[in-house]
Amino acid sequence: MTDLRTERAIELDPAGPSDPHEQQPGDPPPAASGGVALTRLIGLARLTPPQALEIGAGVLAEAARRAEPDGGSPDSDRFEIGPVVVGADGRVVLGPGGPGGAAVEAVLADLAGAARLRGRRPDPAADQLLDALDRAGTLLPVSGVPAVARMLGEAAGAVDRSAVRAELAALVAAIGGAAGPAAGPIRNPSPAVRAAPAGLDPQGATRTTRRRIGAWLLSALVLAAVVSVEVAVLRDDIAVDIRLLLDAGRSGSTPSAAPEPDGPPIVPPAPAAAGTVTAVDLRLLAQCAPGAPCDLRLLVRLVPGPEPQVVTWSYRIVDRCTGATETAPGGTVTVPPEGERAVAAGTVPLPALQAVAVVAVTDLPAAAASPPVFAGSCRSDGQSG
Repeated sequence: MTDLRTERAIELDPAGPSDPHEQQPGDPPPAASGGVALTRLIGLARLTPPQALEIGAGVLAEAARRAEPDGGSPDSDRFEIGPVVVGADGRVVLGPGGPGGAAVEAVLADLAGAARLRGRRPDPAADQLLDALDRAGTLLPVSGVPAVARMLGEAAGAVDRSAVRAELAALVAAIGGAAGPAAGPIRNPSPAVRAAPAGLDPQGATRTTRRRIGAWLLSALVLAAVVSVEVAVLRDDIAVDIRLLLDAGRSGSTPSAAPEPDGPPIVPPAPAAAGTVTAVDLRLLAQCAPGAPCDLRLLVRLVPGPEPQVVTWSYRIVDRCTGATETAPGGTVTVPPEGERAVAAGTVPLPALQAVAVVAVTDLPAAAASPPVFAGSCRSDGQSG
């Protein structure tokens, strides 16, 4: 006896299944005119790791569903799928397979590559999502499309898939709207809107989603503006510092290797190396004279470590004729993890003495001193001849 309740339930539900991925075998494939091709989406927008994982999970789910009824070979990583389209609701739609189709493995690799940012700070949560995409591509030849689709679907459960689909829908709307009149209007592929659960307002939910997407886009614009302003304001200072450091490396004066001509010997205020400081080098960027500012370049060599290292230093100014010493302020530099050196350029006003020596002394991460650099001479004109 036929169960008429099921047939009537389908007949009375004009909106079809609640999920495009759960279409009945006789249903026509969803229209892709209201979406954007994945290749175009990747080319125009930077996907986030959750967005890439959501698309990858949708591609595998559709590929597994499509292959099984057709008697294809879902256990092959070279299973060809048609063009991938992200619909106006943020869900994945596959075009018919055949010549010119793409391999599932290639689509997953493109998604993982599109969501990776070179030079970004490590983000364990984001890296875990992208690792799931990479692992899915690796397991396809061994486990097949259906098994890998289930694995990637479970990995996508770690993110808010409704919010991610809303973000993708906003991207699709923005890209589709920028495509011009020829692209046609972007419509939600669902022919009808279902009644919302009790207590929920569909329009209120839409407004909330739009506010979230707007806040996300505004944050990106503000960050870009701040970076642009900083570069514009500090451009001259950055250029000067780089020029000074390059000049110091190419033609800067080296610490004087000649024996001290006269006066008491200079006693180093600290050892040449200590702790994670392996060497301290101080150079004159130009010829210096007592009673005038002196441009110096400081190089502190470090033992690399897993944590950032803060390097602080000061200058000891020694009267070469009497041995009297005074201290001048230095500076602070933070070296990133695994950094091997700290480099800084600075200016030290020299006292109006007959001859002076300048020594750089680090305070952090350990006390170490550089060889001295000299300006002036204690010898009189008659003695210098």
